[in-house]
Amino acid sequence: MTVVGRIMASRREEILDGWMERLRVLSAAFSQDAPAQGLSSREADELLRVVTQVFSSWREDGALVESLSTSLEAFSRISMDRARRKLSPADTALLVFSLKEAVLPFLEEELGDRPQELKAEIINLNRGVDRLGIFTFECYMKAREGIIAQQSRTIMELSTPIIKLWDGILLLPLVGVVDTVRAAQVIEGLLQAVFETESSVAILDVTGVPIIDTRVAQHLIKTITAAKMLGASVIVTGISPDTAQTMVKLAIDLGSVKTSGTLRAGVAEAFRLIGRKVI
Repeated sequence: MTVVGRIMASRREEILDGWMERLRVLSAAFSQDAPAQGLSSREADELLRVVTQVFSSWREDGALVESLSTSLEAFSRISMDRARRKLSPADTALLVFSLKEAVLPFLEEELGDRPQELKAEIINLNRGVDRLGIFTFECYMKAREGIIAQQSRTIMELSTPIIKLWDGILLLPLVGVVDTVRAAQVIEGLLQAVFETESSVAILDVTGVPIIDTRVAQHLIKTITAAKMLGASVIVTGISPDTAQTMVKLAIDLGSVKTSGTLRAGVAEAFRLIGRKVI
């Protein structure tokens, strides 16, 4: 056990009080409840317990015992919780780094007359807390990436709704840019909807797609081909005159694709295909 670990264990309450006070000072300096925001006394006590365990398990070569991974779950959980509440990564890392200043006075008190030992223990303190701070930061960023990915999926789902117009007829209105990721989602979503609803006709309305180039056209053709394999006919509606001219210039062949100039005409064609007359 290092001197740091022993001091943390023996003067736990004093260090905890000093740490929380330091966080309050930092929060006041930020003019907001930043580093300490949402950190309860219980959570602070839990974090200090983990840090104490880290320094108590420190080897002579300055390395950390790898078996502490389960103990670090407390840091991981709190980091992810702060990410979900949209606190900044800097504030989250500062939460850990500020512990140095809470421990340092007790080190100086015990080793003030032994400068070489004091220097060695300060180095250990910096190494351990810095490593925990980096771990905390990595957990935060991992959580944020997960949140952003989930939000992106939600936005894509909302921007690509599949509407059941009638028994056997689906409508998929596309709005915005159709990139590779979104195209894959369109294909997957449409095929799943065709399968679940046993629809025989699907309408792809591209009125809201600003540009239909070769890449977008290829995505449309793939979608149509896949739907046909499930027994559904696909009607593409909403191709504007300008878009039609552009597609001709680019030599994009949609000859095998059933198209209608407007959504109204496409809906009428869809009803005709299922044997119903629209008045």
